[in-house]
Amino acid sequence: MNHQHQDAGSGGFFAPVRRRLFLIAWILYSLNFATNIVREHYPAFSLAEHGTFRVDEYQGFHPDIFVHRDGHSVIGNQVLVSTLAAVPLFLFDPALDALEAYSQRQLQAHGVTDSEYRIDKPTYRNFFRLVKERGLDLRFGGAAVVTTVFFMAPLAAWFLVYFYGILRGRGVDRRRSLELTFLLGFGSPLLYRATVLGHNMFVMYFMFASFALLWVRPGKPFPVPLRRRLLAGFFAGLTLATDYIGVVIMPILYGYLLLSRLRTASWRVSFRESLSMVAGSLPPVAFLLYSQWAMYGNPFLPGQYWMPVQNEYVTEGVRGFTLFDPELFLQNLFHPGFGLYVWAPITLLALLPAWRYRKDTRILPAAERRFVAIAVIALMLFCSANQYARLQWNSGLRYLLPLVPFLFLALSDHWVRIPARFRVLIGAVGLLQAWVLAVFREPAGRAWQLFFEEGPQLTWYRVLTLTGNPANPLLGTWWIPTSLIVATLALVAGIWRYGARQEINNGVMESHRG
Repeated sequence: MNHQHQDAGSGGFFAPVRRRLFLIAWILYSLNFATNIVREHYPAFSLAEHGTFRVDEYQGFHPDIFVHRDGHSVIGNQVLVSTLAAVPLFLFDPALDALEAYSQRQLQAHGVTDSEYRIDKPTYRNFFRLVKERGLDLRFGGAAVVTTVFFMAPLAAWFLVYFYGILRGRGVDRRRSLELTFLLGFGSPLLYRATVLGHNMFVMYFMFASFALLWVRPGKPFPVPLRRRLLAGFFAGLTLATDYIGVVIMPILYGYLLLSRLRTASWRVSFRESLSMVAGSLPPVAFLLYSQWAMYGNPFLPGQYWMPVQNEYVTEGVRGFTLFDPELFLQNLFHPGFGLYVWAPITLLALLPAWRYRKDTRILPAAERRFVAIAVIALMLFCSANQYARLQWNSGLRYLLPLVPFLFLALSDHWVRIPARFRVLIGAVGLLQAWVLAVFREPAGRAWQLFFEEGPQLTWYRVLTLTGNPANPLLGTWWIPTSLIVATLALVAGIWRYGARQEINNGVMESHRG
């Protein structure tokens, strides 16, 4: 029986493993949603409400929003993810309007009350005060729920299902595939990033999807089919339309296609076939040019060119880009606020060589392992020249996020060979570290200090505690979030076990039919 048939099942809604994986991941991400309103929200708000990229009514809400030469306010980053997020916001706009109307009535009746955000970050306090004064507190809170629960969480859950399928396709047994998939989803920065709107997750999705489309599995003939080359180009182009780190990602993916084909064809044939990938990248690049024209009046100059100086890093090098910075290189790996190995310590396993394993047993073959190594080096060099990376201290690991699933592929060859007791220990450390960082949203040392002071928490509950009435007995507790966590874990465990029984019963029925 093949892997696909075993995983899919056919009897009972919860029987298919991938469906259970999707539902459980969606539920867990939704439980941990963050109330953060980030820069991607503002163009999404304007698109959902007014059909424009201009964000005039939100001037002063974020440092990346600035008044352009035409007198209108725009934001200085790509807006592809904002455009996608505008869809659920548009669908839920009546509910958000109702929340805002209630806030406005309360504001008119009582003025600004309970407006203190008891946190040691002046920027957060000022933002919360501004939102309360505008009567947007409930609307923004509702928008955070919508963009996490109905956008970021289901997409992240779907990505985990996709990653699980890649592992199964490479012959990894179901148990190890599920272990690695859950560690990727909840023992890495994906837990933090999936619970708030942000574009970095999409760079990761698009880069990984493009790579997977170009990866020719054993037994499959060269060349990569035309449809896959076009789609791979489309996803590669989306990395650029999402973030300018795509200028590094796109050549790496293109080189992977070209060099892989050279093993079986001439340069001329390889180049000719690769042009379809270039063609596939044109639509998302065209969207990027259009959106820049619509916002800035020039399709070729990005927002960073027009933005005023908003922090000290802009003045370094060329708008924040310098030559390779060794200090920043090490910080990208070990900084307590955004270091890769702090936020995903399990990825250290990817540094171990796999040459001692038989070639026909490797999950990640030598050519693909070289691709991962090149991608890691290229993105590390890029991020070590980008002084904006230093701003990640208060927003968690972002720039190196696209590397995380590739590193999990690289470490999978070691994971399937590690004894069970070490897998349990490594997995527990990774899951707890990722959860503490995601909940308290502080650099590692401070996050753990808060964990020991406050006990188990949920991000949104902490914000309610820090902004609500201190005398409210339902705020500032550890037992309420703990109860919610335990109840949710019981729910997902029930879904898994019930689905497993359905799968077994279905297997019995299939055997009787046979």
